[in-house]
Amino acid sequence: MNYPHTFSLLLATSVFVAFLPAGAQTGPDRSVELEQALQVVRDYIAAEQSSSGERVQSRNGMLEFSFRSTRENGNSRVLSERDWRAWERERSIGVQRLQLIGQPQVESIGDDLVRVYCAVHVNTVEGGENWEGVSMRSFDVRIRDGGARIRHERLLATREGIRPGQWKKLRKTDNGGRSNLRSSPTTRKNNIVGKLDPNETVHVWDQEDERWLFVRTENGLTGFLHRSQIDFSTPAEGRSATPEGQAGYEIRQRQNHPFGVVLPGKPGYILNPYTNTIVDVRGLRAATLVRDPRDPVRNRVFRVPFEGVPGRAVIVGGD
Repeated sequence: MNYPHTFSLLLATSVFVAFLPAGAQTGPDRSVELEQALQVVRDYIAAEQSSSGERVQSRNGMLEFSFRSTRENGNSRVLSERDWRAWERERSIGVQRLQLIGQPQVESIGDDLVRVYCAVHVNTVEGGENWEGVSMRSFDVRIRDGGARIRHERLLATREGIRPGQWKKLRKTDNGGRSNLRSSPTTRKNNIVGKLDPNETVHVWDQEDERWLFVRTENGLTGFLHRSQIDFSTPAEGRSATPEGQAGYEIRQRQNHPFGVVLPGKPGYILNPYTNTIVDVRGLRAATLVRDPRDPVRNRVFRVPFEGVPGRAVIVGGD
C-alpha cells in the first residue's frame, strides 16, 4: 500500500531542543519565539482529526501564504490561501492513532525563521485500507510582530509496518568516531539532526531489510542511522528486545499519551480514546494532558486535540 501523503502529524509536547546558529539572537526573547513556533505547529497538527471545514477554520490563521508543501519525493506545491482552502476540503483520511516518538527539535535557522522536526507513529485508514508506520516531518515557521506562521511543511521520510513494542536496545558501533543521526534515510548535508558517540545506547525500531534504521537516543532524539553504525552483537546493558507490555514499553506509553478523538459538530467535546465516552474539554489548550473523571481506571490519561472554551476534564500534571 502506498503511504498516504495527504495528512499532517500530531505533535504535542512542551519539551524541545533548540540549536542556535552563530550570531543568532539568544536570551528570553528568543526562547519565547521558539516556544511560539512549537505551539503553532502543535495547534496546526492537532486539528488533523477535525472535519475538513473545521480544519480550514482553525488553521487559516496559522499559515503564511503562499504556503508550501513538499512530499518525500521532493515534489513541492505552493498554495495561495484560496488553493489551500480547496486542498484542505478535498482531503479525507481516517486517523486512528497518532503518537509522538521521542522529543521534537526546534532549530533557529534565521533571525525570524524557526524549523521544527518531529517523528510520530501513525495509524490511518483510507479507502478501507489500513496503514501503520512512522513518519518524519519538519515545519518552517516565521516569527513576525509577535506572531508565528507556518510557511513550509515537509514530509522527510516514512517507514511502513512499524508498530509500538518493536524497540531493541542496542549500541552505536565503536569505530573510533561519531555517527550522524539524520532526519531522512540519505546522506544529504542538510539532514543531520544530531551526533552519536561510540558505544552510545540507541533504541532501534528494527526492520531487518532496511539499510537505514529508525532509532531513538536516550535523550529522546529520533532519526535514521545506517545499519552499519549499529552493533547488533550485544544488546545494551545485556538486554534484548523489549516486548510490548513490559516495563520499558509502559514507560514509553506514559510519555507518548494518545489523543482524544474529535467529535465533528461538537466543538469542545472529544471521545475518551480508552472508553469512547464523551469528555468535556472546552477551554483547554491543545496537547493538555487530562483524564476522564468518570473513567474507573484513574491512571488512564490522554491529550486534548484542539482548543476551546471552559470545560471539566481533569488536568494531569507532567508529560
